[in-house]
Amino acid sequence: MTLMTYFVPLFTFFLISVVGAVGEDRIRLKNGEVLQGQAVKFDEGSMTLTFKFAQGTLGYPSADLAEVTLEERPGVAEGRQAFAKGNWEEVVTHWKPSVETLVGVDSPWVLECAGGLGQAYLALGKVADAETLFGKMKKFYTEGPAALRASVGLAEATSSRDAGGLIEKLKELEGQLKESLRPVRADREALAEYYFARGGAYEKKGDAKKALEDYLKVATLYPEPPSLGKRAEERAEGLRQANKDLVTE
Repeated sequence: MTLMTYFVPLFTFFLISVVGAVGEDRIRLKNGEVLQGQAVKFDEGSMTLTFKFAQGTLGYPSADLAEVTLEERPGVAEGRQAFAKGNWEEVVTHWKPSVETLVGVDSPWVLECAGGLGQAYLALGKVADAETLFGKMKKFYTEGPAALRASVGLAEATSSRDAGGLIEKLKELEGQLKESLRPVRADREALAEYYFARGGAYEKKGDAKKALEDYLKVATLYPEPPSLGKRAEERAEGLRQANKDLVTE
């Protein structure tokens, strides 16, 4: 038996082991225990994350979770591309499965997909779906940037075409804004969604100057996610073209 005969099975085993180790989720419990495996589903009723690992499948209440690190699921990257292009139906197709199973987990990409899915629903006129989703987010994320994003989305969904009502609801959220010279990414994204929503409301009311100011804030100060920054820039340019004498302070 040649050396190659031994080497090939050994290399194959090593390769499978490495590939198997990639793409695992990780949870750290408040008691210090760390588990690796796969997050299966977050249950709204019990506020429990079902987690599958080597020893079995168990549910962990969110109150017991210190940190959750999730690998991006299939379709997340494709959903980003669709969102950037404004292909809302594709956004729903790619992001809905992950959001339905994992919304409630404090993970950057889950929040991105949940908020983006809600915006896609609004763009498609599916206001009831947007309201349901943002309502869930508001229940799951009670503080911080995620709570602000949920509140902004819910305000947009429940205000429908009432631009004045949306502006008043957004004013109530001003105390949650965390503006600084270098806000963390989560705060930047929350600020972007807030000012983009308010800019849209001002535009509907016919206040082009205030709308332009808010769109420029998103485009220049908080252009994350990039797709939202691009949309804000396009809205700002549209206002400039329609109002040649429009200036901001």
